[in-house]
Amino acid sequence: MITEPMPDRLVLLGSKGGPALRPGGPWPSSSLLQIGGRSIVVDCGLGVTRGLVDAGISLKSLDLIFITHLHSDHVLELGPLIHTAWTAGLATPVGVFGPPGTGHYWRRFCQAMEFDIEIRIVDEGRPDIRDLVSISEFGEGQVVAQGGLTV
Repeated sequence: MITEPMPDRLVLLGSKGGPALRPGGPWPSSSLLQIGGRSIVVDCGLGVTRGLVDAGISLKSLDLIFITHLHSDHVLELGPLIHTAWTAGLATPVGVFGPPGTGHYWRRFCQAMEFDIEIRIVDEGRPDIRDLVSISEFGEGQVVAQGGLTV
């Protein structure tokens, strides 16, 4: 069976500036960039997890996330997205690239979820989510160059 390569595409999962929600309005900022066979999440505003599922993306395939800045409408659902993917069976590394403070956010999220994380490791045999996620904080200039992807 021959599988066709995934077409390159950009999916706007949320296109609203600011964190306030309005009835019938768009969700806060988040996008999915599928390019070169990779699925890259850019920003994790509220609703990103639902948006990815609605776009037909398996949360278990999550592997690369970029956060542009730490306003709540761009980062609020970073922890919940990764945690939900993990509870759905994510067992492979996830790289997160964000501005200074992204690592602090992730550590505090894991601290807040410590009981849930520990019990799922023991009861469900899941790998430790804290070991799956690598946070790279960036400044100006090149952020990452890997597998033909340069940001």
